Amino acid sequence: MKFKKTILAVIGLMLVVLFFNMFISYQKSESKLSLQFQLNSDKIDDYQLFYITMEGQDWTEEQSFHQAYETLGAWQTIQYTLPKNVHSLRLDLGNQKAQVSIKDVQLIGNSKIRISLNEIMNKQHEVKVISQRDQQLELDVTEKDPYLVLDIKPRIDASLEGSSILNNIFLSLASILTTLVSLYIINSAKDIYRFLKEIYKGRRLIFSLAKNDFKTKYASSYLGIVWGFIQPLLTIITYWFVFQVGLRSGSVSDVPFILWFIVAIIPWFFFSEALSSATNVYSEYSYLVKKVVFKIELLPVVKITSVLFVHLFFIVFIFVMYTGYGYNPNIYNIQLIYYLICTIALAFSVSLLTSAIVLFFKDLNQIIIIILQIGFWFTPIGWPYTMLSDFWSTIFKLNPMFYIVEGYRDTFIRQVVFVDHPYYTLYFWMFCVTTLVIGIKSFNKLKPHFADVI
Repeated sequence: MKFKKTILAVIGLMLVVLFFNMFISYQKSESKLSLQFQLNSDKIDDYQLFYITMEGQDWTEEQSFHQAYETLGAWQTIQYTLPKNVHSLRLDLGNQKAQVSIKDVQLIGNSKIRISLNEIMNKQHEVKVISQRDQQLELDVTEKDPYLVLDIKPRIDASLEGSSILNNIFLSLASILTTLVSLYIINSAKDIYRFLKEIYKGRRLIFSLAKNDFKTKYASSYLGIVWGFIQPLLTIITYWFVFQVGLRSGSVSDVPFILWFIVAIIPWFFFSEALSSATNVYSEYSYLVKKVVFKIELLPVVKITSVLFVHLFFIVFIFVMYTGYGYNPNIYNIQLIYYLICTIALAFSVSLLTSAIVLFFKDLNQIIIIILQIGFWFTPIGWPYTMLSDFWSTIFKLNPMFYIVEGYRDTFIRQVVFVDHPYYTLYFWMFCVTTLVIGIKSFNKLKPHFADVI
């Protein structure tokens, strides 16, 4: 027993260090770089910043940013967001003769690096330095294409690698929390194995019950199983009309809005329907729950498999739509299998927990309906998450469906493989496995009382 605790303690310490370094690497990879300074001028004008990523590259409009100076005679903050691989900058100082003062120049990444313009300025054109004191530079510029060339490459690493004490404390706490979750999962590995083994052994029964469930769901209607496809299609058409025709949403990520939209809403349909159906499965199949010999842990999987039949049709629908618009299938589409497994894993892990609890807490049904309604709008299905600030973007990425929705778009639009998102992938699977462990333990504890409350 002591040996086991020692081993877990050593593993825990190693994981803390590992996760801390991973979070530091993630923060560095996700952090943005910007140049900021205070500007004062006697003329209202436009200040354009060009950048190049390698020596000898031409200054082009495609690699430039504009910022208007609008507060005549007063200090105004000017800020440009830069790529991390920037080599040099060229700051164009307007289009007219003016007296310009610049101060408090900062390079902002994970930390703020104050720099002097005089230190990084290696060329100037039609610009005369009037005076320089501390962090302020006074310039006399002409109307004949005045500009400064700035070499900031040596300062970039310092701004990206810096980190505050408060930030390190936060990362340390996050590392400890992630380690505790990992140890909890490791300690429950046997429970996970036994549970999944039983599901695997009952795979034939699951498929048989799922087919029967799919047929009987629409058996009493004239159109039968056709209704399983009509409702999602009408919903897609409605949202398409609202967003593209009503709100005049144009192309997103260089593809028509409808293509960008359907690859996000279709996995959402599958998840929301699978979660709703699997949550109430024990009430629906109460006659099986009361049979001692039947393994009722198979029932949530039965419902998810039943919903999967419709989802497979809509996956074909995606390929048809993309081919119709001239986007032919490619090698990246194969990872659709991976994201389909992710969606099934998320639906199963969450529904295993909710299906056990809902029998004892009936209000959970209504709570799930509300969460799914809110979740649709809190997942970037009809809007791009890039419109959010860095803080809110990070918050929204905690939603596990974010990983799946953006994964489908990576598969069909951006052509990015999932291994290019190692941190999101780790977070998603830790969320699923942790929820699965909690669901298994809740199921095992509550299972003996199911028959009493149904």
